[in-house]
Amino acid sequence: MLHDDKAVMGLPIYILVAITTATIVIAVLSIALYNIWSDSQFHQVEHEIDKITSDAENMFEYADEGTMITVHVEFPSYMRFIVFGSLPKNDGISEPENITLDENTSNNYYFVMGDGRIKTAHSNARFSGKNTDEMAVFHAGTYDLKLELIKEFDGKTYVKIY
Repeated sequence: MLHDDKAVMGLPIYILVAITTATIVIAVLSIALYNIWSDSQFHQVEHEIDKITSDAENMFEYADEGTMITVHVEFPSYMRFIVFGSLPKNDGISEPENITLDENTSNNYYFVMGDGRIKTAHSNARFSGKNTDEMAVFHAGTYDLKLELIKEFDGKTYVKIY
Protein backbone atom coordinates (compact mmCIF):
# COMPACT_ATOMS: atom_id res chain seq x y z
CA MET A 1 0.00 0.00 0.00
CA LEU A 2 1.31 3.45 -1.01
CA HIS A 3 0.98 6.08 1.58
CA ASP A 4 3.11 9.27 1.21
CA ASP A 5 2.37 12.11 3.61
CA LYS A 6 5.27 14.19 2.24
CA ALA A 7 3.39 14.96 -0.99
CA VAL A 8 0.71 16.83 0.90
CA MET A 9 3.34 18.90 2.70
CA GLY A 10 5.03 19.89 -0.61
CA LEU A 11 1.81 20.91 -2.36
CA PRO A 12 1.77 24.55 -1.12
CA ILE A 13 5.34 25.02 -2.38
CA TYR A 14 4.41 23.65 -5.81
CA ILE A 15 1.39 25.95 -5.97
CA LEU A 16 3.51 28.96 -4.94
CA VAL A 17 6.10 28.15 -7.62
CA ALA A 18 3.36 27.76 -10.27
CA ILE A 19 1.70 31.06 -9.30
CA THR A 20 5.05 32.90 -9.27
CA THR A 21 6.00 31.49 -12.66
CA ALA A 22 2.60 32.39 -14.14
CA THR A 23 2.84 35.92 -12.72
CA ILE A 24 6.30 36.43 -14.25
CA VAL A 25 5.12 35.13 -17.65
CA ILE A 26 2.05 37.40 -17.60
CA ALA A 27 4.17 40.41 -16.58
CA VAL A 28 6.69 39.81 -19.37
CA LEU A 29 3.89 39.39 -21.93
CA SER A 30 2.17 42.57 -20.69
CA ILE A 31 5.37 44.58 -20.99
CA ALA A 32 6.01 43.17 -24.47
CA LEU A 33 2.47 44.01 -25.63
CA TYR A 34 2.77 47.54 -24.23
CA ASN A 35 6.09 48.05 -26.04
CA ILE A 36 4.63 46.77 -29.30
CA TRP A 37 1.65 49.12 -28.96
CA SER A 38 3.90 52.06 -28.05
CA ASP A 39 6.17 51.39 -31.04
CA SER A 40 3.19 51.16 -33.38
CA GLN A 41 1.96 54.56 -32.14
CA PHE A 42 5.46 56.00 -32.68
CA HIS A 43 5.61 54.63 -36.22
CA GLN A 44 2.11 55.92 -36.96
CA VAL A 45 3.24 59.44 -36.03
CA GLU A 46 6.32 59.04 -38.25
CA HIS A 47 4.10 57.95 -41.13
CA GLU A 48 1.79 60.94 -40.73
CA ILE A 49 4.78 63.30 -40.56
CA ASP A 50 6.23 61.75 -43.72
CA LYS A 51 3.04 62.71 -45.56
CA ILE A 52 3.46 66.32 -44.42
CA THR A 53 7.19 66.64 -45.00
CA SER A 54 7.23 65.00 -48.43
CA ASP A 55 4.53 67.38 -49.68
CA ALA A 56 6.23 70.35 -48.00
CA GLU A 57 9.61 69.50 -49.53
CA ASN A 58 8.09 69.07 -52.99
CA MET A 59 6.33 72.43 -52.65
CA PHE A 60 9.48 74.09 -51.35
CA GLU A 61 11.58 72.83 -54.27
CA TYR A 62 9.18 72.91 -57.21
CA ALA A 63 5.99 74.89 -56.54
CA ASP A 64 5.19 78.52 -57.16
CA GLU A 65 4.56 81.01 -54.39
CA GLY A 66 0.97 80.81 -53.17
CA THR A 67 0.61 77.09 -53.90
CA MET A 68 -1.66 75.48 -51.32
CA ILE A 69 -2.50 71.84 -50.66
CA THR A 70 -4.42 70.01 -47.95
CA VAL A 71 -3.00 66.97 -46.17
CA HIS A 72 -5.21 64.73 -44.03
CA VAL A 73 -3.37 63.41 -40.96
CA GLU A 74 -4.40 61.47 -37.86
CA PHE A 75 -2.05 61.76 -34.90
CA PRO A 76 -2.68 59.05 -32.28
CA SER A 77 -3.75 59.98 -28.76
CA TYR A 78 -0.44 58.70 -27.36
CA MET A 79 1.40 61.58 -29.06
CA ARG A 80 1.74 64.63 -26.79
CA PHE A 81 2.57 67.21 -29.45
CA ILE A 82 4.51 67.91 -32.62
CA VAL A 83 6.37 71.10 -33.50
CA PHE A 84 7.30 72.20 -37.03
CA GLY A 85 9.93 74.93 -37.27
CA SER A 86 12.00 74.39 -34.13
CA LEU A 87 14.22 72.11 -32.09
CA PRO A 88 13.41 70.96 -28.54
CA LYS A 89 14.37 73.39 -25.78
CA ASN A 90 15.30 72.65 -22.15
CA ASP A 91 14.12 69.13 -21.25
CA GLY A 92 12.53 68.64 -24.67
CA ILE A 93 9.40 66.94 -23.39
CA SER A 94 7.68 70.16 -22.33
CA GLU A 95 5.53 71.92 -24.87
CA PRO A 96 7.22 75.14 -26.05
CA GLU A 97 5.94 78.25 -24.29
CA ASN A 98 7.53 80.68 -26.70
CA ILE A 99 6.44 79.76 -30.22
CA THR A 100 8.36 82.54 -31.96
CA LEU A 101 9.99 81.19 -35.10
CA ASP A 102 13.78 81.17 -35.28
CA GLU A 103 14.87 81.13 -38.92
CA ASN A 104 18.00 79.17 -37.96
CA THR A 105 15.90 76.19 -36.85
CA SER A 106 12.84 76.68 -39.07
CA ASN A 107 13.68 73.60 -41.17
CA ASN A 108 13.52 71.28 -38.14
CA TYR A 109 10.65 69.45 -36.52
CA TYR A 110 10.17 67.14 -33.57
CA PHE A 111 7.50 65.22 -31.73
CA VAL A 112 7.08 63.94 -28.19
CA MET A 113 5.25 60.74 -27.27
CA GLY A 114 3.36 59.95 -24.08
CA ASP A 115 6.25 57.95 -22.67
CA GLY A 116 8.64 60.89 -23.17
CA ARG A 117 10.32 59.61 -26.32
CA ILE A 118 11.40 62.45 -28.60
CA LYS A 119 12.30 62.32 -32.26
CA THR A 120 13.89 65.28 -34.00
CA ALA A 121 14.51 65.62 -37.72
CA HIS A 122 15.16 68.22 -40.35
CA SER A 123 13.80 68.96 -43.77
CA ASN A 124 14.79 70.83 -46.91
CA ALA A 125 11.72 73.01 -46.39
CA ARG A 126 11.44 75.81 -43.85
CA PHE A 127 8.25 75.68 -41.78
CA SER A 128 6.09 78.26 -40.09
CA GLY A 129 2.70 78.30 -38.45
CA LYS A 130 -0.35 80.23 -39.61
CA ASN A 131 1.45 83.38 -38.50
CA THR A 132 4.74 83.41 -40.34
CA ASP A 133 6.67 84.54 -37.26
CA GLU A 134 5.55 81.48 -35.26
CA MET A 135 6.27 77.76 -35.38
CA ALA A 136 3.44 75.28 -35.94
CA VAL A 137 2.38 73.17 -32.92
CA PHE A 138 -0.18 70.35 -33.11
CA HIS A 139 -1.55 67.85 -30.60
CA ALA A 140 -3.09 64.41 -30.98
CA GLY A 141 -6.14 64.33 -33.22
CA THR A 142 -7.34 64.40 -36.81
CA TYR A 143 -6.46 67.36 -38.99
CA ASP A 144 -6.88 68.54 -42.56
CA LEU A 145 -3.71 70.62 -42.59
CA LYS A 146 -3.20 73.33 -45.15
CA LEU A 147 0.32 73.69 -46.52
CA GLU A 148 0.93 76.99 -48.26
CA LEU A 149 4.13 78.13 -49.94
CA ILE A 150 4.91 81.76 -49.10
CA LYS A 151 7.82 84.10 -49.68
CA GLU A 152 8.59 86.54 -46.88
CA PHE A 153 9.73 90.12 -47.33
CA ASP A 154 13.31 89.05 -46.57
CA GLY A 155 13.23 86.75 -49.62
CA LYS A 156 13.08 83.48 -47.66
CA THR A 157 10.53 80.87 -48.65
CA TYR A 158 8.46 79.02 -46.03
CA VAL A 159 5.78 76.36 -45.98
CA LYS A 160 3.01 77.55 -43.68
CA ILE A 161 1.24 74.73 -41.88
CA TYR A 162 -2.17 75.45 -40.37
